[in-house]
Amino acid sequence: MIICRHLKNRLAVIAAICTTAVLLTICGCSFPYAGTQMAVSAMGEDENTFWEQAADVLGLPVERTEGLNGFIYDQLPEEVQEVYGQLYTGIAERKAVFSIRAKNQDQIHQALTALIDDRPEFFWLSGSASLSGFEVLGLWRISLDFNLPEEEIDAAGEVIRQAAQEYLAALPEGASEYDKVKAAYEYIIFHTDYSHDSVQNQNIQSVFIDHRSVCAGYARAFEYLLDQAGVWCGLVEGSISDTGEGHAWNIVRIDGSYTFVDPSWGDPTYEENATDAGRLDIIYDFLCMTTDEIQRLRHVADEWITLPECADRSFDYYMMNGMFYDGWDAGAVSGAIWNAVNEGNTEVFFKFRDTESYSQAMAALFPENGDSLIKEPLQQRMAWDAAASMWYYYSCSDELLIIKIYW
Repeated sequence: MIICRHLKNRLAVIAAICTTAVLLTICGCSFPYAGTQMAVSAMGEDENTFWEQAADVLGLPVERTEGLNGFIYDQLPEEVQEVYGQLYTGIAERKAVFSIRAKNQDQIHQALTALIDDRPEFFWLSGSASLSGFEVLGLWRISLDFNLPEEEIDAAGEVIRQAAQEYLAALPEGASEYDKVKAAYEYIIFHTDYSHDSVQNQNIQSVFIDHRSVCAGYARAFEYLLDQAGVWCGLVEGSISDTGEGHAWNIVRIDGSYTFVDPSWGDPTYEENATDAGRLDIIYDFLCMTTDEIQRLRHVADEWITLPECADRSFDYYMMNGMFYDGWDAGAVSGAIWNAVNEGNTEVFFKFRDTESYSQAMAALFPENGDSLIKEPLQQRMAWDAAASMWYYYSCSDELLIIKIYW
């Protein structure tokens, strides 16, 4: 007797409960000179004197670091890039308080948000900051909150660097960009458990030191490893549309083609889904996805982020491993099951290009009436094992058109 249990579809029960919003508390407060700001613009030569007085109070602004780039940085207006470059200078020198030039607080907020998303190596930033200054002069002093004492940053950084070196050392000689992306995905998932209890879950300390994190930590750690490996990667912040919960994932560029990766959803410890967590160490469904797929998963990027079109399926895990089907082919599907049984495997996976083929596969594998394509192969397995009965399980993704069968 073959007994089928259909446990809940992983994608249907994912509740995207991870928190990704970076806290940017901008508290505007003015120095005593603020009351004369409007008059200053009409002072002519006296404005230089006022600037000198303001600089005496706030300090001279730091210089902009040149030659920067990044997924979010490249989308910023030039004047916000200028602010970003100044913030980078101060933060790279681990200054908690320093002065910058900016037109207004909004520019600073935008630049700091972008920098935190682009630069996971600045793991000591909590994302919270306060401002004081003279808007009429565009001179501000920013006070950044650190999430650990300054004297502990080097020690934490060394642990993080060692983890990155472990990842790099394990790459095969002549590793392709895809090899590096897949290895980073695996490294983070194998070394991290999904948990809201991680104190540093918005930065890479949670992954490389605590080994417990949420989606923001996974995505930033993935970005960090690929940066070390020389592969272009960006962090995407947004939400899951049907729940409204914040979420973070990644976009990568492999051999010139863009593709999406969601490392936190690839971890079977995410929500402890019984089907996949019970049988798999890692879920490859969310490695290298198209725009169409990420949209069907209800991932929506924040409105100020522009995403390139991802249409290339070349690096789809299922396609690269012979588990992708362009259309419905009963013989091919049946043959894959027989091959798995004959080779002593206990699972078989299918991914289909279109909804129609996927629906036909579902009907043939799990019919309401009549025999399933899986019946005869599993009966053969039972005969070899001299078993009177056998359980088999399946999970399916209507969004990604994936069917997984375990026995």
